[in-house]
Amino acid sequence: MDRDLTFRDAQLKDAAGLAEIGRETFAETFGDLYPPGDLRQFLDETYSVSKMEGDLKDPDVEVRIAYSGKRMVAYCKIGPCKLPIETGPEPALELHRVYVYQHGQGVGVGRILLAWAIERARQRGARNLFLGVWESNDKAIALYESRGFEKVGAYKFKVGDTIDDEFIMRLRLA
Repeated sequence: MDRDLTFRDAQLKDAAGLAEIGRETFAETFGDLYPPGDLRQFLDETYSVSKMEGDLKDPDVEVRIAYSGKRMVAYCKIGPCKLPIETGPEPALELHRVYVYQHGQGVGVGRILLAWAIERARQRGARNLFLGVWESNDKAIALYESRGFEKVGAYKFKVGDTIDDEFIMRLRLA
C-alpha cells in the first residue's frame, strides 16, 4: 500500500464504497469463522448501501475515511452507544467500527482513525467511549488496551445463526 495517506469526513456519495469496505474487511478478517450462509446474511443485512446511506444521513453518526492515493482503504465510525450496557449518567458514544483492509494494515491507518475517534468523542462532550470487540481478536484488543480502553462487560453478537462472545470496552475521556 502507498504510504500517501489522506483522510476526510465521509459524504453521502461514499455509501457504496463504505459498504464495500465493510463487507470485504469483515469477510477477510472473520469470514472463515462462519458458515457461508450465516456470513452472507450478516453482510447483506449489515453492509448494504442503504444502511450506509442511513448512517451518513444521521447527524449523530460520524464516519472518517482513509485513502491511499485515490483508493479508499479504511474507515472509522462513531455514534450513539447501542451496546447492551448501562452507560451511566455521563454522555457516552460508541466506536462502531475501525475497518482497514489487510493490505493496508501495519502502516498506522487504524491508529490514526482511532485517534480521530477519541478526539471527536471528546469534542462532542462524551465522557466515555465504548466499543464491542470479538473476544478472540487479540490484535484489536491489544491496540485498544494500549490506548487506555478497559474491558467492562460482555455480550453475544449474532452473525446469521452463529453467536459470538464479545467484550465491551470503555475508554474514560474525562
